[in-house]
Amino acid sequence: MSEKHEIIRMEQFSFTYEGSREYSLQNINLAVRQGEFLVLTGASGCGKTTLTRCFNGLIPDFFEGEIDGSCLVHGMEISRHETSDYAAMVGSVFQDPRSQFFTLHVNTEIPFPSENLGRPMGEIQKNYQQTVDELEISNLLGKSIFHLSSGEKQKVAIASVKTAGVSTYVLDEPSANLDGEGTVQLRQMLAVLKANGHTIIVSEHKLHYLKDLADRVLVLKAGRIEQSISGSEFRTRPPEWFSRNGLRQTDYDSIISAPYTNAAREGGTRLRAEDLAFRYPGNKLLWNHASFLCQAGDIVGVVGKNGVGKSTLIRVLMGLEKPKSGKVYINEQYASKQQRQKQSFYVMQDVDYQLFAPTVLEEMLSCRDAKEADVRKAKAILGNFGLGDFLNVHPSQLSGGQKQRLAIALALMNNSPFIFMDEPTSGLDADNMRKTQSAIRQLAESGCCIFVITHDYEFAVNTFTSLLVLKEGTIEHFDSESFQSDLLQQYFTI
Repeated sequence: MSEKHEIIRMEQFSFTYEGSREYSLQNINLAVRQGEFLVLTGASGCGKTTLTRCFNGLIPDFFEGEIDGSCLVHGMEISRHETSDYAAMVGSVFQDPRSQFFTLHVNTEIPFPSENLGRPMGEIQKNYQQTVDELEISNLLGKSIFHLSSGEKQKVAIASVKTAGVSTYVLDEPSANLDGEGTVQLRQMLAVLKANGHTIIVSEHKLHYLKDLADRVLVLKAGRIEQSISGSEFRTRPPEWFSRNGLRQTDYDSIISAPYTNAAREGGTRLRAEDLAFRYPGNKLLWNHASFLCQAGDIVGVVGKNGVGKSTLIRVLMGLEKPKSGKVYINEQYASKQQRQKQSFYVMQDVDYQLFAPTVLEEMLSCRDAKEADVRKAKAILGNFGLGDFLNVHPSQLSGGQKQRLAIALALMNNSPFIFMDEPTSGLDADNMRKTQSAIRQLAESGCCIFVITHDYEFAVNTFTSLLVLKEGTIEHFDSESFQSDLLQQYFTI
C-alpha cells in the first residue's frame, strides 16, 4: 500500500490578526496526512479556531493579518490563495450551521455547495443519494431548515459538504449546541466519514465523543502546539491528566459528583408554576400539566432533547410567552407577564447579543444614573467574578468565558430575584466551565432563584439543586428532596 500523502504542512508558521500585537499562532510545525482524524483542543484562546481558519482558507482571505513561515493546504500556500481555491477539496462545518445555510429547505441545501462549485448534475444527484443513504438522513428530506433541531442542522451541514465531494473536513466545535442524542449522531456521522478515508480535523472542548475516533490529539496553549499525542495514547490518559491540563474529561464515569445544596436563607422569593400548558399556533402541545415550586437559592436544571420546549418554558416563566393554560405565582401571589418580566434577568446562550457598552465597567452601570455607591458595587462584583482587571476593556475583547461571567455579573448587579440562563457553558473549556459554575453558585448564595438550560453533563452533575426534565408533552420535577446527581445520567445520552 502506498504511503498516504500530506494534506497540510506547516513550517515555522506564525500568524497575528490585523490590529493585534500578540501572536495567535506561533512557530507551528505540523503535517496532516490523508485520512487522518485530528483533534485540536486546549483552553479558550489557545489558537484552535485560528488554526482551522488556516486550513479552510479563511485566513488570510477573510481574517487578515501578518503571516510568517509556510502553510500548504492541498499543495497551495495560503498566503497566495483565496478561500474559493480550496472549496472543491476542503469543507467547513461551523459551530452554528445556520451561518452556512443559503436555502430554506433540506432538499435544496444539501446539493447547494455542489451546484455552486459547478459540479455536473448527474454527479450531484449520485452524490446526493449516496450521502442520504450513508448518513441515514432520509427522514430529514422535505423539511424546512427552520423546523430542524440543532442536531439535525448539523447533519444537513455535514451532508452538504459530503455531497460536494470534498476530501478534507474542518469542524469547529460541532457539538457545542447539541444534546446528548445529537452528539451521538454526530459521532456516528464522523465515524462514517473516517471509514470512507476522509481527512477530518475537529476543534473541540468536549472530548468524550471523539476519544475512539482520534488518530492524533494536539493540545494547544498560547498559540503553540504544547503536546501531540497519538489516539491510542490519548485514550489511556487518566482523569488527573485532563484536570491538570485544563481539559474536559473523556470518561464521564470518572467525574466526582459533589452535589450543590441550597445555601440561601429561608424566606426568600418563591416561584410556583401551576398546571402550565403551552403550544405554538397550529402545533400540538409542547407540554401539559406542568407544576413545580422553586425558591431563592435554588439552581434548577432544565434538561431534555432539542425541540422539547426548554427555551419556551423559561420564556413563559419570564413572561415573554403566554401559556395556553395555567398560572405562575410569585410568593403565592399571581404574577402577570409584566410583573414576571420586571423580576427576571436572562443570560443568553450567545452573550454578545446583550453586551453593548464600550467598557466592562460601563456595561455594569448602563441604564442607571450611576452613583459612587453603584460604582463601588460594580467593581466589587466584577472583582468577585475574576473581572476586576478588565474594567476599561471593551466587552468584545473578553474571552468567551469572561463574557459569560460578565453577563452573570450583570444579573447580580440588576438585583433580579429570578435568573434564566440558556446553555451558559456552551463552547467553554474546563477551566471556564468551572469558573462559570462558581459564578452561578455566587448568584444562588445571594438569594437568586436560577433556571439553567444545559446539555453539558460535566457542568450539570455538580451544579443543580433540583431538576426539570422535559419530555415530549410532559415536564417532570425533581425537587431538592428527590434530586440526586446520578439522576442526570438517565437524561443525558453520553
